[in-house]
Amino acid sequence: MQHSQKRAARPKLDVERVELSNGLVLLLSENHSIPSVSINAIVKTGSRFEPDKKAGLASIAGALLDSGTTARTSREIAETIEASGGQLGTFGDYQSSGVVVTLLSKDLDLGLDVASDLLMNPTFPEDKVHQHIDRRVAQIKARLDVPRTQASDTFNEIVFKRTPQHHPPIGYEDTVKTLTRADVASYFRSYFVPDNTMLAIVGDIDKSEVSRKVEAAFGKWERASTFEPPPVPQPGRQTSPIEKFVPANKEQVNIIIGHLGIARKNPDYYRLLVMDTILGSSPGFTSRIPRILRDEQGLAYTTFSNITSSAGLDPGRFIAYIGTAPENLTRAIAGLRGEIARIVREPVTDEAQIAEFLLEAEVYGLGFDYLEKYPDLIRAVTVEDLSRVARTHIDPENMTTVVVGPADALK
Repeated sequence: MQHSQKRAARPKLDVERVELSNGLVLLLSENHSIPSVSINAIVKTGSRFEPDKKAGLASIAGALLDSGTTARTSREIAETIEASGGQLGTFGDYQSSGVVVTLLSKDLDLGLDVASDLLMNPTFPEDKVHQHIDRRVAQIKARLDVPRTQASDTFNEIVFKRTPQHHPPIGYEDTVKTLTRADVASYFRSYFVPDNTMLAIVGDIDKSEVSRKVEAAFGKWERASTFEPPPVPQPGRQTSPIEKFVPANKEQVNIIIGHLGIARKNPDYYRLLVMDTILGSSPGFTSRIPRILRDEQGLAYTTFSNITSSAGLDPGRFIAYIGTAPENLTRAIAGLRGEIARIVREPVTDEAQIAEFLLEAEVYGLGFDYLEKYPDLIRAVTVEDLSRVARTHIDPENMTTVVVGPADALK
């Protein structure tokens, strides 16, 4: 593949990494274009460490970080940030939890004070825990009424078997209802320690000055005496096809086909990123699956496929999705399976399709990893590479097919 045109120079992302004495990892990057700063604290824990019987615990613990501390009530936390014109968010998902604060750079000290308070001193008031659990149960019930979500959850339960990924981070109604403040506090004590935390601060800052400020704000956070995250069980790839039909009182049929995917560190990740765009993840309906099933055959309201978007610390999933009318069910399944088989059998016959990926990447952007570190790697992807990774990571003969839709259509 020839790329003789000159490419515009991309700004170098200058990142400084500092490890505090208590093990907290600090990542700093200066950007003086606007007078603001973003403080992102990530704790390396999430639902991948929670047992099935406590599904939803990590998500709830993360969400409750701003429910009150030894120094501030939840209202005082919110009013402190709002008064500065800033924004605050807390979260807990599958593989990380944490706090995000964005505010003017002149208020950096305030942001560090609030972030450190939430990470070091949350009290998880009993009434706030109960209120959040009640809201979470309502969210879970509403979520179950969405057929595409039903299809996704059912697919995960089959493909990920009894590993943590098989349950949604939001949890189940029956597990969430049993959670207590003691569960939340115990989970927090186990994982929210400085030597399991990363803090990224980006914006209108002076790196050396910020390092001192972070040491002052977080330095008293005590390192865990013995912190070792438990091993996370890993699912294996299925060795036979599986089909699951779920009746739902909806007009549309939702279909997901696929199998276990890859972890983010897989050496083929960037080759598969190119394959994703060619097969089904292009934002502009130029990929094979959207172009053929939606544009040419008129089968789909929505359709896509990908293997890289869910890649994380643990293997994600390879999926192809289509939402269609019940009368198109058989043709839609055959169409998805046919295009999946074709990417393995006849991966790419023209380098123009790879060139199209590069144009998409330029237009839509793929994050600083692409822009900074991997442009040459991606530009070096060949049709032979795509053939190999498709054969290696896609198994058309052993896929899970989940269909959610009207009972009459599933007969």
